[in-house]
Amino acid sequence: MPQPTSSPIVRVLNRDVGRYHRWCTPSILEDQERVEDFYASDVSISAGFFGTLVDHTGIFGEAERFAAEAQGADRSVFSVHGSSGSNWIVLRMLALERQDALVLVGRSIHHSILNGLKAFNIDFRFLPTPYEPRFEALLPPSVEEIAEGLRRYPEAIAVIYTSPTYEGLAANTRAIARAVHDLSDHAMLIVDEAWGGHLHFHPELPLSAMAAGADVAVQSTHKLAGGLQQTGLLHWREERVDSELMEEAYREYVTTSPSYHLLASADAAVRTLAAEGEAALGLAIARTAELKAALRERLPDLEFLDDPAWLEAIAGHAAGTDRVKTTLGLARYALSGYEVADALVERHIVIEKAGVNTITLITTFQLAGDAVTATVEALADVLGAAVRPDGARRDPPANPFRAMDDRAVIHPYQARRLAKAIGRELPLREAVGHVAAESVEVYPPGVPLVLEGFRVSADAVDYLLAARDEGGSIVARDTSLATLRVL
Repeated sequence: MPQPTSSPIVRVLNRDVGRYHRWCTPSILEDQERVEDFYASDVSISAGFFGTLVDHTGIFGEAERFAAEAQGADRSVFSVHGSSGSNWIVLRMLALERQDALVLVGRSIHHSILNGLKAFNIDFRFLPTPYEPRFEALLPPSVEEIAEGLRRYPEAIAVIYTSPTYEGLAANTRAIARAVHDLSDHAMLIVDEAWGGHLHFHPELPLSAMAAGADVAVQSTHKLAGGLQQTGLLHWREERVDSELMEEAYREYVTTSPSYHLLASADAAVRTLAAEGEAALGLAIARTAELKAALRERLPDLEFLDDPAWLEAIAGHAAGTDRVKTTLGLARYALSGYEVADALVERHIVIEKAGVNTITLITTFQLAGDAVTATVEALADVLGAAVRPDGARRDPPANPFRAMDDRAVIHPYQARRLAKAIGRELPLREAVGHVAAESVEVYPPGVPLVLEGFRVSADAVDYLLAARDEGGSIVARDTSLATLRVL
């Protein structure tokens, strides 16, 4: 009898992953309760004697109630679709709330939110969002920018932004929530807190969205809150959120065949954070500080996102930084972030994100004791001889978001529908000034630089080509960027 061929996925997971220092998701809490045998205990909704996820009964209701109390929410539900799935649920809730819904969104929002806006034909306006080229980072919107948006569009039913950002900047959500609730008797403050599931559990971290007064928060448990990949939580307060509509949206989207192992991981992670989070996060914060101190000593030409003078200058946009993240600017080095990331992989080190001029590392719970020393040595080896002469700085690509309007020429929903009928492909440079009929982004972070229904800007094209040429991962119909579909 022939034997089954070896699975390359199984092989890599069993043989290779453990050989790397992983400064990247998922961040797994090592002390959390664990399922003993994944295969022997796999089960489906047919075993309904312990309750069902969509009805919030049995063990699932028990887990949700604990999560809500632990995170300061009125209601919480678990996700096995990560934050992307939860964002779709929230956008569907808004579409059910108002057929003519208008929302204000930060420009740094993840493509899952933009895709939800597009899919449900929700009208939206971008909030003005400054960009920091040294760190390739869109800053969170300020209180004043959001207040002005609500004064211009008092009919808006929601404000949505990302906090913390991928790079680790946390918005001033407490002041924003107060402004939103003062200026509107109906608008909801919705925070894509995919990177902030851990914030609630350590006093030295920025306030969590729920603690700061947000109405809805979407979290990825797998990012920095201890759970396995794909796990997430959706929290809300019921004063402005219609729980019946949120429940309907949840039932429409959530799979009827969730992995109970993933749900178990999310539940166990929340319980571990609630009991031991301050100690576990304290160690991660201390290890991050150790990494930064060693890098400052060995590689003084690096630029650090948590530079106090710079943070003071942007205090209107960022109330603080996530102290388990390290974002570094490489403008004084001759290597791009992508080249540095590739060189680190060769040295068995994986980082969370690379850009044209930056790299980002996250201090995960499961890092080995020698991870800091090994990583500092590797970075010194890679960058030590790559300092640009005479302290010269590489000019960063222009702000790729600078020319994008706050509203679309044609709603992305309609632009996508028209793409096949009247769309045409142009060489990328020739597409500048035309209305895009597709989205293009660099991943990570997953923020579209070209968006259907908006005009294509030269700055976005310049950045995309720079990212492509330096080795970045392009998400597009034509990943070579030879052509772009326009209307």
